[in-house]
Amino acid sequence: MTIDDRPAGTIWTFAEEDYRYGIGPLRLRIEKILAGAPVQQDGDLWYEVEGVEVSDQGRVVGPRRATVRASRLPSVRPR
Repeated sequence: MTIDDRPAGTIWTFAEEDYRYGIGPLRLRIEKILAGAPVQQDGDLWYEVEGVEVSDQGRVVGPRRATVRASRLPSVRPR
C-alpha cells in the first residue's frame, strides 16, 4: 500500500485523542498501516500503524506502533 502522494519521510502529527495510548501529540513518520485488522472503538474505526516517532524538535525517538483513528490517517491505496 502507498500512503497518499506525500513525499517519503512526511511526519504526521496526531492529537492525543486521535491515537491510543500516550500523552500529548504524537509525531510519526508512518511506514505501514495495518489495514487488515481495524478495530471498532468509541464509535470510530481505528487502525494499527507502524513508524518512527519524532520529537517536536525533529529528533528521532525510535520505532513506534500505535492505534490511530481512521479518519485522521492519510488515504491508503494498493500499489
